[in-house]
Amino acid sequence: MISKTKLLFDTHAFLAFFNREDGSETIRNHMDAIQNGEAEGFVATSTLTELAYIYSRKLDDASGTLRVMQIQHSKMNLIPLSAEIAIRAGTLKRSGISIADAIVAASALSVGASVVTNDPHFSDMGIEVTRYP
Repeated sequence: MISKTKLLFDTHAFLAFFNREDGSETIRNHMDAIQNGEAEGFVATSTLTELAYIYSRKLDDASGTLRVMQIQHSKMNLIPLSAEIAIRAGTLKRSGISIADAIVAASALSVGASVVTNDPHFSDMGIEVTRYP
């Protein structure tokens, strides 16, 4: 049996995708692979918090809610913040690395996924990364 690629999307990847920034086509290809069942997609629930916050402040609350709903209604698997993930995030956290990034990293480790990001902090934590563009 061939295992599927597992990809966990960082907040930066969603922002690049939604804002059509550099690398958004690469991210779209990964998302299409998930929608087609060729890969498994994951998102840490803390990423939903970040996206709601960013779009609510940048635009309005409705925009923040819309972006989160788009992810919730996709084939992405949500990874809740469990005690195990929270503790693992605490062991990964270093100066200059946000708690949110440590939670994303621990979430990726919990399911054996590579993090789709352009953020160098994940490699610094020893996390497998799928970069874009």
